[in-house]
Amino acid sequence: MDCELDLVMNLDRENRLYQEIDRTGLLLFERGRTVCDVRLFKSAWMDDQAAVQLYQIPFPDEMYLNIVAYHLQQCVEKVLKGALECVGVTVPNTHRISKLLQMVIQNGANLVVTQWLDDHAEMLSEWGAESRYHMDFIVEKRKTDCAIVQIENFLNQNGIRQQLREELKNEQIMEKLLSFLPQNTKRSCSEFDLNCYYIMFAKKIKKQVNTYEPEAGAVKTES
Repeated sequence: MDCELDLVMNLDRENRLYQEIDRTGLLLFERGRTVCDVRLFKSAWMDDQAAVQLYQIPFPDEMYLNIVAYHLQQCVEKVLKGALECVGVTVPNTHRISKLLQMVIQNGANLVVTQWLDDHAEMLSEWGAESRYHMDFIVEKRKTDCAIVQIENFLNQNGIRQQLREELKNEQIMEKLLSFLPQNTKRSCSEFDLNCYYIMFAKKIKKQVNTYEPEAGAVKTES
């Protein structure tokens, strides 16, 4: 699917969508026939934070690990769906991480897929399906320990964090990214928001700025 065109840049200024984006700074952009809402990335990050905070509370009932696991699964699912929307892909109504990973790779979404995530996609899918309603299902603590570390690594490698991602410390790249954003959005952007917008516009930026970065959608093996 050719999703290089960011229609928000080509909308007439009289278009209602353009006016709403410019007026409110909404994190919404039309991509092909889909609308990309980069707030999915913020929601994913908050799921991760909720999981970490809950995990640090010493509950006497091990069932609380199921809630931690569910938030971790939701974090990954939302990142993958957000990345797909950013390249104009209509996201299916699925919670299967393996299917979403396959779509990310096939559609060249600007996302680094870590080896751990690729290897544990089915486990995460099971956490999403079983942890909420299956009362006999208990997530193992050792697996939760590992998942918290690895999912934080996944988020960091993709710049889904509060600190400015490394690519945007390059003045040329930052300037080019800001040129794609409506004026009101620029004024209200946090570093976290800019990190997420980079996921959307990375391909266009790479075509115009001479930089090298890892291939998007590729599975990255940790050393």
